[in-house]
Amino acid sequence: MMNQFQKQLKQLEDKGRLRCLSSESGVDLTSNDYLGFRNHPKLRDAALSAIESGIDLGSGGSRLLRGNHPAHEDLEEFAASFFGYERSLYFATGFQANYALFTTLSTRHDVVLYDSLIHASVKDGIHAGHAKGVKVAHNDLNAYEDALKRFRDEAQQIFIAVESLYSMDGDFAPLPELYELAQKYDATLIVDEAHATGVWGEGGKGCAESLPRNLITLHTCGKALGVAGGLVCASGDIIDTLINTARPFIYSTAPPPLQAVLVKEALRLVQSEEGKERRERLHIICNNVKLQMGGEGSQIVPIILGEDEHAVFVASALQKADFDIRAIRPPTVPEGSARLRLSLNADLEKETLDQFFAHLTPYLQDKAA
Repeated sequence: MMNQFQKQLKQLEDKGRLRCLSSESGVDLTSNDYLGFRNHPKLRDAALSAIESGIDLGSGGSRLLRGNHPAHEDLEEFAASFFGYERSLYFATGFQANYALFTTLSTRHDVVLYDSLIHASVKDGIHAGHAKGVKVAHNDLNAYEDALKRFRDEAQQIFIAVESLYSMDGDFAPLPELYELAQKYDATLIVDEAHATGVWGEGGKGCAESLPRNLITLHTCGKALGVAGGLVCASGDIIDTLINTARPFIYSTAPPPLQAVLVKEALRLVQSEEGKERRERLHIICNNVKLQMGGEGSQIVPIILGEDEHAVFVASALQKADFDIRAIRPPTVPEGSARLRLSLNADLEKETLDQFFAHLTPYLQDKAA
């Protein structure tokens, strides 16, 4: 058995895909801390205040047993109001929330149309669920409509699963058009707002903020919000169904109550004047980088290098120059599209980015040659 694992690791190493853990070091160009919240003084103060007031540090069990805490319910009530939905439900991670959605809501009589670049948590949930999963070409509205026409008579219910902002390509889903298709063919749209929450949409409420609320959204709390967990926002019937039948919710220890307190404080920070200023600062940075590098103008900028080994080499060279940026390789991204994932945040200075691009440019020229 050990030889089998060693052989597998050697194969990954030979392909330039062996991964290892490393601590953060240098200028942050890789994390999802888009607004700089994870070390924000207000979150620290909220944590200290909650601890001093005697809040439980652990939950002690699942939500349906003794693990339910007023802090969880307080967060869920606040989040539902913040995002404009009837109800919300808090999970320990965004991955767990997606897995719960797609293993719970659909049956063997249903079909889930999912974008080809959607997050692994959705794919794993669909694979573990009972519905038929159908991959659709990335952001291709014609392909979505063709699939809706194909399955509308066969399926009892059709779900459309997309990300509002894709984590590796940095491009946006055509949400208004997808919503119109969902309405036309009586499908349910599920939008993963993981990389948009806090950053995009009116008041940082996500890209689906302008759509009617007869859809389901997921808001990850460990990216721009700087904490951890995932919030599913939907109708009361959907939330009650998850509470009663979602195995990842029923059989998992509840998130620490302290964590729920911090997520609520992060949402308050998002809607504050400081949150607005940080979003605006980040949007300016995004626009400036778009002028230099192209792309969609989001905070996620893919720098496609092609071969795995070349991406690892360039990332290593930039890390030695004190820029923390990582190489992203298959299977996270398609074959032949290994890249650096430049992740922008509101605390970056123009001078720092100019220095980064000065170090990066020679490697891009070498690749072009």
